[in-house]
Amino acid sequence: MPPRYPDYPYVEPMAVNATEDEIENVLADLLANNPGVQLRDGPLDRVCQSLNVDLEYSLPPHEILLDVPLNRRAVIWLPKNGRPKHDRVAAAIGIGHWILHVPYTREKHPGCGIQALQHPSSKEALQEAKRFALALLMPENDFKALWYEGRARAVADELNVPTQTVYERAAMLDLTDMDTGGDKYEWKDRASSAGF
Repeated sequence: MPPRYPDYPYVEPMAVNATEDEIENVLADLLANNPGVQLRDGPLDRVCQSLNVDLEYSLPPHEILLDVPLNRRAVIWLPKNGRPKHDRVAAAIGIGHWILHVPYTREKHPGCGIQALQHPSSKEALQEAKRFALALLMPENDFKALWYEGRARAVADELNVPTQTVYERAAMLDLTDMDTGGDKYEWKDRASSAGF
């Protein structure tokens, strides 16, 4: 993994303030241009290849999610010996940065490399890339059908994602929790739900 602070000028990705409709349009375009790409099984290697970005694995520390050097190919970094479902989400977040943020950030900061960090100085771009990732891995129509059929476990199993991200996607889609009498599902961090 490259150093967090390389010897060339770099910036972190800048958020573009994309709406849900804009993200859906970008995803539709991505999938239309890559009709044979399989999103439910295994790693997202084929999507990354089609976007001309490498997918690599590294030992700790895991500070960088996406590295876009000045004169080399971009690389999405995943932890070696990571969990496959979590790796899929991390790779999809890297793809979100690559598609949504890199062109805009390059335009604003020509001559700089770009590094999307695991713990960025501002979380706006990371949150936007995560919204993109969850929409990519859990398309709304498929998600809703599975959610109402078997709830989180059915979605996680069928779409090959961690259960935690299923609840995050449900909150994004403003789905109700049938066990609460129709109240909106609210995702709580593990620390706060455990009383910490």
